Amino acid sequence: MDALRILRIIVALLSILFLLSCSSGGSDTVAGGGIGGTGTVVTTISDPPVCKAPIGDFANVWVTITRVRAHTSSNAGPNDSGWVDLVDLRDKPMQIDLFNLDSTNCILTVLGSTSGIPAGQYQQIRFHLLSNTPPQNEATPPSNNCGSNNGYNCVVLTGGGIETLQLSSEAQTGLKIPSGQIAGGHFTVPAGQVVDLNIDFDACASIVLQGNGKYRLKPVLHAGEISLNTTAISGRVVDSDGGASIGNAIVLIEQKDAENIDRVIMQKLTGSDGRFIFCPLPTGTYDVVVSAKNQTKTYNATITLGVGVGTAMGDIKLYPATGTGTIKGDVTTVITGSGQEVDIDISGLKYATSSLRVTIPVFQGSTPTTVTAPNGIPTNYSLSVPTGNPQVGTFNSAGTSYSPVSGGYFINAEADNCTQSSQSTTELNVGPGGEVTAPDITFTGCSGNY
Repeated sequence: MDALRILRIIVALLSILFLLSCSSGGSDTVAGGGIGGTGTVVTTISDPPVCKAPIGDFANVWVTITRVRAHTSSNAGPNDSGWVDLVDLRDKPMQIDLFNLDSTNCILTVLGSTSGIPAGQYQQIRFHLLSNTPPQNEATPPSNNCGSNNGYNCVVLTGGGIETLQLSSEAQTGLKIPSGQIAGGHFTVPAGQVVDLNIDFDACASIVLQGNGKYRLKPVLHAGEISLNTTAISGRVVDSDGGASIGNAIVLIEQKDAENIDRVIMQKLTGSDGRFIFCPLPTGTYDVVVSAKNQTKTYNATITLGVGVGTAMGDIKLYPATGTGTIKGDVTTVITGSGQEVDIDISGLKYATSSLRVTIPVFQGSTPTTVTAPNGIPTNYSLSVPTGNPQVGTFNSAGTSYSPVSGGYFINAEADNCTQSSQSTTELNVGPGGEVTAPDITFTGCSGNY
């Protein structure tokens, strides 16, 4: 029996004893979503174990966690009343390596279990990290894997060397996981019950290589209630010609947003046997997008729509592309608030259906998909993409049927701290070995990072 199951049994028994001891008393309520009574939340953390395309190889990503809080209001500020501690590690911060969180077999790292959480629907989570230069009276980990001069949050490069992960001020007020990044928009704590809440820390998408060569943490976090029995989506990526396994294929798990654009929830690379598993996943339906490029072949994307949690997809065929093309462009920000620069997420989209655009994986040779744009200075990006049409099908357990969908690319840029947070270009067509320049994108009314 794994450690998480044992922990859940223990906390469930403690919750029952607590309720029995309080059965003659009144019930608690929580403003803005409380339903009376209290429950227990077991908080875990997970992350895909590899990160290569398109940024580079990392051996370790160390972060130091001090606290996880939740609120029933999606609009609550970090200093508002009503926050409850799901995990409080301020007296003994926990330093973990995100790349050693083994999601291959659904083994999770438990951050903590807290009883007495007021029952209710929680619509916002804040995730706190220890400052790289904490005050002298603030507790630090008993040992620091970042060394003596690299703070408490860092990356270890596969080629050697340790680099500090620079943090924004939000790391101390709490990195926000809004309702839009919580599965179902909220998680529910029922009275007298135990809830398993997992936080997925997508380290691959969270590391920003700045123009000065320094690494900065821009966390991409998602959360949701999980079931210990049906938490995974798995499969094997193979060549359509002969069925050979494709290692290092890029696999994206996506869900659509309010703009009918599929955004990346999780990502990872296949093993040498072509296999992948995403675990744990909150209950729901996802779209799986796969592509690959190796020394001999480039493959078009294969898009499988409507894959439910608990699905073993079997073999997913990739079809050879005619080659790769490059899409280049500039993004510019106009900062009217505080700060000096803005993070912009760049994606290459293609239509999978008449109304749904999905994010297509980009290959090595691309710039990082998050760029940092100083005020008023055009910042360039370059995406290396397959040039053929994706194969698209809706998942069917009896056998999924795929067909090619024609159309060009659309570059989408997201800047959360600007007046219009998402913008897309017109359709772009790029051929094998070709290069196309996208129209410039300008964001206005922005607030910078610092």
